[in-house]
Amino acid sequence: MKRSKTKKRKNSNQTGGTFGFGGAYTSVMSKIFDVLMLGVLWVICSLPLFTVGASCSALYYAIVRSVKEDKGYASRMFFRSFRQNLKQGIILWLIIAGLVCLMSFNFNVLEEHTSGNIGLVMMGVYAAIGVYLILTACYLFPALSRYEMGVLWLLRISLYMTARYFFTTIMIAVIVIGGSAIVWRIPLMIFIVPGPAAFLVSEFMERVLAKHM
Repeated sequence: MKRSKTKKRKNSNQTGGTFGFGGAYTSVMSKIFDVLMLGVLWVICSLPLFTVGASCSALYYAIVRSVKEDKGYASRMFFRSFRQNLKQGIILWLIIAGLVCLMSFNFNVLEEHTSGNIGLVMMGVYAAIGVYLILTACYLFPALSRYEMGVLWLLRISLYMTARYFFTTIMIAVIVIGGSAIVWRIPLMIFIVPGPAAFLVSEFMERVLAKHM
């Protein structure tokens, strides 16, 4: 028994305990680095603009699979998802971005050329649709990373989840708005915010996605 205890103590010393290689501190710092690095990859892969959707999907997938579930290297998971979902990601992003721009255009036209209650009501309708589409996008690209579905089915299930899981939608909206506000005030934070924001979103999003696997 004494020999066995000594051997265990030696193995513990070899790993360095909490602060050594393989310890809790190293593991946490490694995950923090991966989260921040994935945010930088998201920025780089979003630069063509039409690839934002695929980049969002890849960021979410890598955060969940690599950082939270320890199932592979973060960068490898990111680029795997990016390649697999590039085509659908571009299509879905163009649809959502196009519809949001259309709602914004209609809102601005009404604001400049109409007056009275009818104009205000229509402006409210367009604003509400635009906000709902943006919230739908928050579900759409995580769903793209997890489900094997066609474009229309992904849109339908994302529109449904946005309304069905109201509390989750509110929490995700708070995270996205908060992150966007930080970047708006300090533009360089765009390299820092996306990774932690995606991590926080996944805390709520995973519960929803798991119900529809």
